[in-house]
Amino acid sequence: MLTHWWRRLSEWLMTRTGRDRWAIALEMHLVQRTRAMMHANSGENCSRTSSVCLVLLKHPPHTGRQQRDDTLSHCIHHTCDSTLMPSLTKYVFVQNDPFYLPKVLDKYLRDYADSTAGINIQSVAQGKRTVFQTAMELYRLYGFHYFQWKLRKYLWKKLQAKVINDLLGSTRQCHSVRAVAKKYGVEVTEAVDVNSDSFLQHLRDRQVEFIVSISGTQMYRKPLREQTKHGIVNCHGALLPKYRGLMPSFWTLANGETEGGVSVHFVDAKLDNGPIVVQKKYRIHPHDTLEDIMARSKDLGAEAILECVRLIEAGDPPLMKNDADQATHFSMPTREDVKGFYANGHRFF
Repeated sequence: MLTHWWRRLSEWLMTRTGRDRWAIALEMHLVQRTRAMMHANSGENCSRTSSVCLVLLKHPPHTGRQQRDDTLSHCIHHTCDSTLMPSLTKYVFVQNDPFYLPKVLDKYLRDYADSTAGINIQSVAQGKRTVFQTAMELYRLYGFHYFQWKLRKYLWKKLQAKVINDLLGSTRQCHSVRAVAKKYGVEVTEAVDVNSDSFLQHLRDRQVEFIVSISGTQMYRKPLREQTKHGIVNCHGALLPKYRGLMPSFWTLANGETEGGVSVHFVDAKLDNGPIVVQKKYRIHPHDTLEDIMARSKDLGAEAILECVRLIEAGDPPLMKNDADQATHFSMPTREDVKGFYANGHRFF
């Protein structure tokens, strides 16, 4: 029945005229969301139709309507017939960062909302420190100029999230990771210890098979790592095994690297030590600031996470060695490190 409905809808779309590639791409996105909701309600899992939009870009209107429509129709019918590839039940751990992570989470949920059982939002504070303690540490470290700039942006983002997303209830533009979860109808947990017995039971109740960590701030102990069939993957903002530890974007820029990258790796007992599933690189230009590097890293990280999930769901993903003998380790920079950063001509923003 669902297959028949989908074919009818795809044929109707093919009869539409006067559409440019962007209009059709938008149309396909709306159809994709409808299809995801249908399967979520019926308890079925389905493959994604993101390839449809790629076909549209490869066959714009000037290449001939018939050629484009034939290719698009084939693509839609192929995804319809493949309904049926099972999707792993996933859970996401994400830091409560308002700057870059709402966009990253939105890209992930656009493809995987229907197979994501929940999202755990973790504090921006590392370890047992409070948010205030973390803020004071950053103030002492970075100085007034960068701190006040970052604080103003943080407060503005929080205000936008409160007014636009919470009070007005709009999710057209999301200013927090919680708003993104609401947009896609995914359950949220917050301010909990993910290693606790109650949270492990929470995961079991939802039959979670796989966990994706996006800039998580909690340590994942053995019972949690062994809780799910496919373990935990984490997105780290550096080309592992180099730059393990904290603040990888800062250290990559401070050490004069000409390229940076992201690594999505399995989590094991040691920090940033597990085998690597996906690695992607980006160029660092002479006048790039730390904010430039962090934005580029997060954008690339979203792509790497999606690729990693696809590989794991396909089964037996190829793994790269995360060689401990080649590893370098970094912690929070000191005031002297920051002075050296400035002395070498680098800027934070």
